[in-house]
Amino acid sequence: MDIFETDLAPARPYNFGLALAHLRSSTAAILERVNQERYSRALTFSGSDVLVQITSTGSIEHTTLHLQLTGEKISKEIAEKAVSWVKRTFTLDTDPLSFHKLYAHDPILGRLIQNYRGLRPVLVADPYEALIWAIIGQQVHVRFARKLKLAFVELCGRKIAYDGTEYGVFPQPGDAAILKEESLRGIQMSHQKARTIITVSEAVAGGDLNLPELRNVDYSLACKTLMQYKGVGRWTAESVLMRGLGVPDAIPAADVGLQSIIGRTYGIGKKATEEQVRQLAERWAPWRGWAAFLWWFQLQAEELAKVNSK
Repeated sequence: MDIFETDLAPARPYNFGLALAHLRSSTAAILERVNQERYSRALTFSGSDVLVQITSTGSIEHTTLHLQLTGEKISKEIAEKAVSWVKRTFTLDTDPLSFHKLYAHDPILGRLIQNYRGLRPVLVADPYEALIWAIIGQQVHVRFARKLKLAFVELCGRKIAYDGTEYGVFPQPGDAAILKEESLRGIQMSHQKARTIITVSEAVAGGDLNLPELRNVDYSLACKTLMQYKGVGRWTAESVLMRGLGVPDAIPAADVGLQSIIGRTYGIGKKATEEQVRQLAERWAPWRGWAAFLWWFQLQAEELAKVNSK
């Protein structure tokens, strides 16, 4: 078994503890193993399964992340891809100074930035996974969406073991592309979701849909590219751009949780409309996705406080 280790220095300030707190509360993080100090997940790079483990040392002003990879053979290519993955997923290289300057445009958001100093977006592990997660999450409660995602991984993913611990590996697009609709219906997927998952998986596996390329195209074109597939609406497309591709100005304004917390916090009402969210979010450009992530984190914190108070 090979082991590769290296240290990474994020743009500062960076708070790895808050990143872990987000993952521990996230219903989307079903394959990650996260405690107070360590992130662990099995991923596939260049066709090889690798266990990725991340810890941190130092204050948020002087953070160093320690990356350890464990696998059958850790080549230079695999190591480089894993390092790039960590930097992208945990948004390590982006200087947050311009985002912090939004305080002048929106003191309410500014207080949130201060309260969660060093927190920045944590992406879903892979753009394809983010797309499947968004499709599964359409118009259902997040707990049921989590159940569906787990069932999807059981259906066509696989498991690997390191040191006696089992880790799930998210299905590759080709694994889902060959599924029969009946198989997905058998794990309580709706007809439309089953059809959409198979269709987009075929597109990704066949090269017709290149998700990473969407980071580099015009925002509206990226949305249109995703929305050409039946069953992928604007909320799904924007969720993928924000949570799967890390587009800093992408905001899924139709998100119910986002509408709720923005409506209450800004005195709009119990729930803001999609248009009201978009209008208010204009003051956060070009960091609307970062702002949305902080509001989601605040929502997670409020929900966790409610559970702990019972």
